[in-house]
Amino acid sequence: MAMIQQGGLAPSVAQVAAQARVSRATAYRYFSTRSSLISAVIGASLGPVRTFASDTASGRERVRELFMQTFPRFKEFEPQLRAAAQLALEQSALERAGVLQEEPYRRGHRINILAHALEPLAATMAEPVRDKLQRALSVIYGIEPYVILKDIWGLPDKDVERIALWMAEALVDAALREGQGTTEAPTDAAAIARSGPQPLGSPAWHDQQYNSRGRIPEHLQILQLWSESSTRARAALRCVLDQPYGEAASEKLDIFLPQRRGVSAPPAPVLVYLHGGYWRALDKRDQSFVATPFVQAGALVVLPNYALAPAVSIQHIVMQMVQALAWVRRNIAAHGGDPDRVVVAGHSAGGHLASLLLLCDWSAVAPDLPAHWLQAALSISGLYDLEPLRHAPFLAPDLALDSLQALALSPARMRAPQQGRLVAVVGAHESEEFHRQHALIAHTWGPRAVPVWETVPGRHHMDVLHALAEPGSRVHAHALALLGLGAPVLDSG
Repeated sequence: MAMIQQGGLAPSVAQVAAQARVSRATAYRYFSTRSSLISAVIGASLGPVRTFASDTASGRERVRELFMQTFPRFKEFEPQLRAAAQLALEQSALERAGVLQEEPYRRGHRINILAHALEPLAATMAEPVRDKLQRALSVIYGIEPYVILKDIWGLPDKDVERIALWMAEALVDAALREGQGTTEAPTDAAAIARSGPQPLGSPAWHDQQYNSRGRIPEHLQILQLWSESSTRARAALRCVLDQPYGEAASEKLDIFLPQRRGVSAPPAPVLVYLHGGYWRALDKRDQSFVATPFVQAGALVVLPNYALAPAVSIQHIVMQMVQALAWVRRNIAAHGGDPDRVVVAGHSAGGHLASLLLLCDWSAVAPDLPAHWLQAALSISGLYDLEPLRHAPFLAPDLALDSLQALALSPARMRAPQQGRLVAVVGAHESEEFHRQHALIAHTWGPRAVPVWETVPGRHHMDVLHALAEPGSRVHAHALALLGLGAPVLDSG
């Protein structure tokens, strides 16, 4: 093992005998050929990989789980895997030439491993498509990505793992689109999620799907309504405006205090609302109106601001929101809020940010923060897969995302939060892509993490936000339930 670890080559049995200081006869008694030697080494190295087993119900998530669990093992035993690949290539050439004089080393355990990973797709994907997907995944599952991306491109191990995972998910998505096998309008989360963004090569199609203001003739009047309603809210409600949560000019938040409560009243639950605008537009002051019905119901409401693209990246904005929520956790009690009852909500890009915050390991942000203190989020028309936005000309230049950044910032491409839950809603009159995004997060995270995913009748991408601020609406009721100010909303079906 040490000889292979150091050199990454398959030694002869005679070399092993010399290294171990035993006779060749003794060495050959254990390993009659280099093939048997390498088989024993790889078996010891990759035992946990070969016994991979998962009960994850989503095929896409099971493939992701496989790559995330086993690629670190490939990294650890890279020299052994390279030695096995080198031996297999050498023996294959000798075998084709008709001069191979030992039993060849046969690779192929990945066939059964990948078959297990793809089992959940058997009921929804045609067998020829599934077979093609299995063979395509076999090209990138193993030592091969390390050989190409490290030796040719000079990439570090982490980038190899990220790119391999990205390729695997792209292959699964392509197979899901090809294997959907129906022209009927899908009605369940899995079927809608499988429909995929298509055609990716059409910039005009992406603009039509994602430029929501272009689909809403009255969008200017709605923006004006938001501004006027928000001005009235700030004038009428008790509030602390422009409280810094960081050092940058954009790092301020507004706090709206609950209606006057008795001295002995318990701390109020806290709703943190994140505005939308594709990370490049709007301001917290444009949507202060959201606070009014919640402070009337007894909640404390916080609206943080953030810097906007293209001056900053989405990654920067995400970290600003992490900073804002950390401020809330540490300081909201001084304003009468309960730091153990915080719900984060957001619209559009704000829904994307809210979903990512639910995934945050807060103990990694700062040691004084509990790891999973944020337990609930509400996303209204959120964005969970950022790759299509790279293909929309009206937006792409401002976001400046490359494919790896889009992947790293897409909640639907991440493992579901181990704790906490997301309530997701979308307007019935939104584009097909927003409905696909909505179904995608429900499908990939699953019913434990997304117990509620609903369509709001009669609403488009902008006025669906009004439902959050309308007492009596299901969206408002869901928010109250998350805050502990109302009963869980019953299924309307």
